[in-house]
Amino acid sequence: MKKPWFVGVAFCALTLSSAVFASHSVYGTLKGGWSDLDARDIPSGVDTTDASFSLLVGVSFPLDRHDTFSLGLEGGGVWLGSFGNDSEVELSGIEAAVMGKAHVANGTDVFLRAGALRWEADLDHGSDDDGTDGFWGLGFTYGLDKLKFRGSVDRYSLDEVDVETYTLGLEYPFN
Repeated sequence: MKKPWFVGVAFCALTLSSAVFASHSVYGTLKGGWSDLDARDIPSGVDTTDASFSLLVGVSFPLDRHDTFSLGLEGGGVWLGSFGNDSEVELSGIEAAVMGKAHVANGTDVFLRAGALRWEADLDHGSDDDGTDGFWGLGFTYGLDKLKFRGSVDRYSLDEVDVETYTLGLEYPFN
């Protein structure tokens, strides 16, 4: 993972400065909730739930002139939690996703998203692990003004482990 921040900064700079994307929306999202680890060979009695946090930046482009449907890109940092009886493994990473939104009511959108997570597992008793795997999610945003509430469920499939996150957060448009 050499300089992933450079790609994000370059993408944002091109998006914000281009006249071609005049109708786009750039936003930031802060969300938190809980995560549930579903490992295939985990013994009973091991703690498989923890808090989850994400800080995301996205850009959305309308697909029709009524803003009924939009397509966008999202990326940012994700902390999936610490799992085990003594926090034996900590999962975190950087994600990138494609997102489709549909406007369903005044101030309410529903969305589907799918992407990849570049994850890292910090293990207390052994070597660390990392990889890149896919995820998908669904959710909603609600708000009549600039600030929107956001709820989502995401499922990350990492090597031998699946992690589901259930989050609530705030989404703020920058333009």
